[in-house]
Amino acid sequence: MARKAQVVAVFSVCAALITASNAVAAPAAHADNLGSAMYSGLPGLRPACGPIGDDPRLTAAAQRHADDMLRTGINGHVGSDGSSPRARITQAGYRAHATGEVVYWSTGAAANPASILDMWMNSPPHRAIILNCAFNSVGFATASDGNRLTAVGDFAS
Repeated sequence: MARKAQVVAVFSVCAALITASNAVAAPAAHADNLGSAMYSGLPGLRPACGPIGDDPRLTAAAQRHADDMLRTGINGHVGSDGSSPRARITQAGYRAHATGEVVYWSTGAAANPASILDMWMNSPPHRAIILNCAFNSVGFATASDGNRLTAVGDFAS
């Protein structure tokens, strides 16, 4: 429970920083650095699993989809170009035996990073992906335009 409180605290600080930076920044869509905060909270959620690596190729695949969801308004695993999570992961240069993807979309007051891992862990299909010890690599990415927030986690082995 203490680890969950730490994760929520990290997300709250990140949300405050993003809110402050958006007050002076243009409202154009941009990628932010919340993916690393999500990654740092992951080991506490997977105590039965071995270490999971933060892979830049998976992060690139996740960022591609987070940006696409923000730009197009599509909330799901199929990209606006028809791409699947596995196709995006392969195109990013990662050759996987197995893949899993978790996505998040929110607007307004609910568009904050503190709720991402909580929502995923309270959703049985998302939770199953996160807790699958067969996955040994992950990449997280988020995108925000100041009102909408998308997040993607791409898992692979």
